[in-house]
Amino acid sequence: MAKAGSTSKSKKTTERKRPHRRVFIFGAGVSASSGIAVAKDILREAIGSLARRDSNKAEQVHKLLKYLYPGFQRPALNYPNIEDFLNLLEMAKRFNSEEFIKSELWPEPKLEKVEHITLKAVTDYIWERMQQQHGLEAMRAFMRNVAKEDDTFITFNWDLILERTLWDDSDGLSFWYTYPPDSSEPSVSLLKPHGSIDWFKKVDIPKGKMKRGTIQTLDDTVSVFTRFNFADLPKMSGCNPGDRSAGIR
Repeated sequence: MAKAGSTSKSKKTTERKRPHRRVFIFGAGVSASSGIAVAKDILREAIGSLARRDSNKAEQVHKLLKYLYPGFQRPALNYPNIEDFLNLLEMAKRFNSEEFIKSELWPEPKLEKVEHITLKAVTDYIWERMQQQHGLEAMRAFMRNVAKEDDTFITFNWDLILERTLWDDSDGLSFWYTYPPDSSEPSVSLLKPHGSIDWFKKVDIPKGKMKRGTIQTLDDTVSVFTRFNFADLPKMSGCNPGDRSAGIR
């Protein structure tokens, strides 16, 4: 009995000494603090920005919005929540029947084209907002003072606010989109259940145009830009932050 008790005591001592792994969960408020619109506003901001660059593409999105949301009025700026719109668009593609949406006006290829325009506009908007350095200060201060090795960060945002602060201010702390991290070096896990603007389907990556080390594999279908630079690929066809197939491991 004494021996068993000693073993139990030793086990408890070991458990007390083992460092606790911390998990942080980030929602839309984190991106909002950096100047990026939340889900209920980001479609309005992204399509508004697109309209200033390409009014024809913006008009295609507006026509579909009017079709799916009869009460939508562009002058009223009553754009729907981006997630609601993407989910409804996905339903329109999957259940393309006479009872739902099927018509000569909106065949599936046309729906896919508008979906791509929308997602590319959102990606462009997020990247543009991320260039404003002052918007990163709050997150930089948090990561500088709080982030430690073996932490796990779960974020439902598509932007690269977390990644940028880790690149710039982590003092050698790397990040991995996996749990546990695929590294023996000091690192953290960064999990993004809703996808990310630096995740792309492998089939959409232009062959022979990427510098060595620019891309890493996330899973069987998705690749990752490890040092994402939108200026290098402004017309990247794979910009698809809402792609539900871009899951985490």
